[in-house]
Amino acid sequence: MTSDEEKSVTNQRKEPLFILGVAVLVVGAALLAYGFVPTQQNQYKAISSMVVPLYDSHGNFILDPSAYFQSHYNGSASVDRVTCSPQSGSSLCYGFQFTGTKTVFSQDSRIYGLGTIAIGLFSVFIAGRYGPAPPIETLRRKYRISVDEDICVANGVCIELAPKVFKFKEQTSPTIFAPMAYVLDPLGADNATILQAAQMCPTGAIVIEDEDTGERIHPPYPKN
Repeated sequence: MTSDEEKSVTNQRKEPLFILGVAVLVVGAALLAYGFVPTQQNQYKAISSMVVPLYDSHGNFILDPSAYFQSHYNGSASVDRVTCSPQSGSSLCYGFQFTGTKTVFSQDSRIYGLGTIAIGLFSVFIAGRYGPAPPIETLRRKYRISVDEDICVANGVCIELAPKVFKFKEQTSPTIFAPMAYVLDPLGADNATILQAAQMCPTGAIVIEDEDTGERIHPPYPKN
């Protein structure tokens, strides 16, 4: 993989959609994994039912229909669980007896996990398919840039156009001369941006050469 491709992949991995897709994948994987974790579930069988009135025989309002059911249940089996549902003017309660436990797996967790993973994969695919385009070719080991201080007038146009490439030198002592520009980072912008900054320099002080061949790119040599 080339350096530009590596940069493109890095930029893609910073895309919000890609990050969201990875996060959703992690959540989906956790849900799916939980669906394969065995858990013990209590088992009950229904033994009796009873219509519980709103008021007892003394006219007192029945606050807890479940307790009323257990106190009035006269069967031989033990009542380990009571469920009640409100009815018109009463509550219908069912008594259950505990029969043991069994090992179960969460089917819902598996279904939600698979669905979440599918959404995460789709997000990652979309981020990769329609993510940022590969970056414009940079000056990576191709061009050599320099500033001719003899003709630089420090108007700052190069710094405005390519602030990561050019910078004014810091002055440590008072002087009547304007601070000169220098090359901070030759890889701070793409070729087109740096070439435009060089072309906009009013004195042609920015010199760009081919690093491998030494060919002058800008400013061109005067024709004979």
